[in-house]
Amino acid sequence: MRWLVIAVLALLLAAGAWIITGLADFDTPDGETITFNAGPNRLSGTLFPAGPDAPVAIFVHGDGPQDRLSDGGYLPLIHALLDAGIGVFSWDKPGIGDSTGDWLDQTMEDRSAEAQAARTAVMETTGLPAQRVGYLGFSQAGWVLPRIARDDAPPFTILIGPAVNLRAQGRYFEGVRLRLEGLPEPEITRELDARDARYDALFARDPAPDGETSRQRFIRRAYTQDARADIAEMQGPVLAMWGRDDLNVDAPANAAIWAKHLPAAKIVLTDHASHGLLRAPLFNDQLTSEWPRPKLWLFLAMGRRAYAPGALDLVTEWIEQAVAP
Repeated sequence: MRWLVIAVLALLLAAGAWIITGLADFDTPDGETITFNAGPNRLSGTLFPAGPDAPVAIFVHGDGPQDRLSDGGYLPLIHALLDAGIGVFSWDKPGIGDSTGDWLDQTMEDRSAEAQAARTAVMETTGLPAQRVGYLGFSQAGWVLPRIARDDAPPFTILIGPAVNLRAQGRYFEGVRLRLEGLPEPEITRELDARDARYDALFARDPAPDGETSRQRFIRRAYTQDARADIAEMQGPVLAMWGRDDLNVDAPANAAIWAKHLPAAKIVLTDHASHGLLRAPLFNDQLTSEWPRPKLWLFLAMGRRAYAPGALDLVTEWIEQAVAP
């Protein structure tokens, strides 16, 4: 009996230590506020430095009203980068947190200009040369960063879960949602065809219909986005990563497009990984806002261990190699 008690206590202590380690990844590191202008907006972000001469990854958000930490979701990734000697800069989208403006008023061109302004602000604040400051973007950044790297040569450009064609990505996302709801394939095809016809009519109409919402205007401006031409002209080292089990983007199809149009890029399909490269068996949902509380608690307990094995190591090692003298 005594040995059983000791074993249980040891197990509880180990579990407690495991949880504490994960929770530590959600402590906000010390950082420096940087404000900068992009178009009519005054934007506010935080630089998390890893050292005086350490490289910096400029985070470029995906879709939605995201603050500089993506509601805390970025923190495990930030800690992993800092531990590898890589700093991070991320900012509140226009109209979110301490930034002025409205992110729904932006085009993808606006987002590209904004990311370039952020990089310039970091270089001016830190004194780092351009060869030490690159980009790490998520999802919708697939229409933002290729445009930047087409005209510039960042020391590194990393994309996680990028889509190439917005219309095709929307169809894929909706198709997965309908399959998860259990609809039969013939009905899914009819639903998707009807959706495409409806959206084509709505977002191709000029002028815009009366009563169009801010979100509809945002989609209208982006609806015809296709990144192929920009991808083909990207300069500098490029790493494009997808989770093979991505429910938001057709990972194999988009990876194949990238490989065709930019053979020099490193293309990675991560097994058993989600849209954000998390462990798919545990965290594979189309929207993190759909997570039930137990899943959120598990994410908090796991911290950076919630990412698919090897995913974060690949990101950090690739940046280290890209900025090496």
